[in-house]
Amino acid sequence: MSAVDIVVGLAVLLLAGTVKGLVGLGLPAISIALMSLYLPLPEAIALISLPTIFTNIWQASVGGKFKVIVRRQWPLIVPLAVVLYLTVWLLGQKGPNWAFLVLGTVLIAYSTLGLFRIRLHIHADLERPLAPVIGTVSGFIAGLVGVPVVPLMPYLQGLDIKPSELVQTLGVVLCATSFALTASLLFFGLLDGPRALVSAAAVVPAVAGMWLGQQIRSRLSVEQFRLAVFWALLLTGVYTFATQLL
Repeated sequence: MSAVDIVVGLAVLLLAGTVKGLVGLGLPAISIALMSLYLPLPEAIALISLPTIFTNIWQASVGGKFKVIVRRQWPLIVPLAVVLYLTVWLLGQKGPNWAFLVLGTVLIAYSTLGLFRIRLHIHADLERPLAPVIGTVSGFIAGLVGVPVVPLMPYLQGLDIKPSELVQTLGVVLCATSFALTASLLFFGLLDGPRALVSAAAVVPAVAGMWLGQQIRSRLSVEQFRLAVFWALLLTGVYTFATQLL
């Protein structure tokens, strides 16, 4: 990565952290979506690894339901982490060329669900059998493109979880995801010394952005901001998908 790439990457992390502080999610999706426009996908994934850990720890620690959430979500978390590790191991240093098509598809699907306010309603009897399936698919996607939002986010948002607990649930599951991803990158040499230093430096703008987002939440229309984020992700996904096909 050049100096310009690093500076732009840090600015992207500041923006993505601000979005996460405002709406409670979006740091990996926005970071990967924007950085993949000018960086190889493995570089972008490595850059966001440490910032996602710190911001998700912050989110997972607030709410007082950590143990309850872990007991409920472990059938989802365990297969997600295992499959993520195996995916990084199988792909090695270079992701396949079609990974960008997957990234574009994920961004388009996620933003479309958000824009049309499509929300699943998963019956309690289906949660236990569905959790390992959702974890397996999300782990593969996270290992491939670093963004586990589909089908993970629609699944979690469709469970019978109180709104006050949902933000912490997202934090706990994504915290486990980010730990598994970072450990995989370290073990297989994708997060080497220089990349680790840049990723560590990226923690500062990501955390600063998250704090900033929380501070300005009461001064902005979060709903309008959320829609703007989904439109930006949709356009980025379409662009990413189109550039791989043309």
